[in-house]
Amino acid sequence: MPVGYLQARKGVRLQGPVIDVIGLNIGAAQAIFQQSTFLPAIVGTRTFRIKRIKGLNQAGANTLIHIATAAIGDVIPPLQTFDGLNFDFVEADLPEVEINADLLAWVVAATVTVQVEVEELG
Repeated sequence: MPVGYLQARKGVRLQGPVIDVIGLNIGAAQAIFQQSTFLPAIVGTRTFRIKRIKGLNQAGANTLIHIATAAIGDVIPPLQTFDGLNFDFVEADLPEVEINADLLAWVVAATVTVQVEVEELG
């Protein structure tokens, strides 16, 4: 399989905090990763790609996790998780998308614990 343009660019891998997502719509979405803005006048705002999403569905029902930004809504298709089970969506499971805004998550049935790993590009 040929390497895509985004895969050819390498960055720094970073992990977001472990978040209990309870927001039930895009208006109540919770931040799961904040983009770096270190010295934006010199370095500029950095972009990133999602490399891994892992967590635990504690909702009491199968549910969807929506990964979004405030400006455009869902950035990847919703991820199906199963009641009471861990999940681990890795790079091969996720679409190749470059994001330049804080990453948010919301769920159809609360509570789902989520942690995201990204590759930040300079």
